[in-house]
Amino acid sequence: MQKLYIQVDENNNFINHPHLESNLRQLYSDHDFLSGAPSGWMVFERVEPPEIEVYEKFDETKGGNIALAFNHNGLEYKIVDGVYKDVWHVVDMTADEKLEKQNQVKAEWSDFIATDAGSAYAHYVFDEVTCRFVASE
Repeated sequence: MQKLYIQVDENNNFINHPHLESNLRQLYSDHDFLSGAPSGWMVFERVEPPEIEVYEKFDETKGGNIALAFNHNGLEYKIVDGVYKDVWHVVDMTADEKLEKQNQVKAEWSDFIATDAGSAYAHYVFDEVTCRFVASE
């Protein structure tokens, strides 16, 4: 995987999104990348998003303009141990959000059961812990 860099201002605040090293090599053809990032740039490490549990969500209060590259907020670029990294923020759903999710799953299940393909699953029961329907015992 190619190394990434992110442009920073004089206070090391990031500017825009990370860039591939190959792109920077074209801009800074005389720079020795083995000695570090070009002036005004820092190394950036991608961090995979966490697995979201059934009653969790990305924190919509985090991310700002970074969210434009994703379909949700909950991601910040932060300096960790001298390197910019993705920092993901996950929060628990509120009781109302949890209930709304359960009701949505139940409504979708009800619509499915009403079809010929779904009629064979009419004996399934809702499992609140997993927020899905499971075979009844």
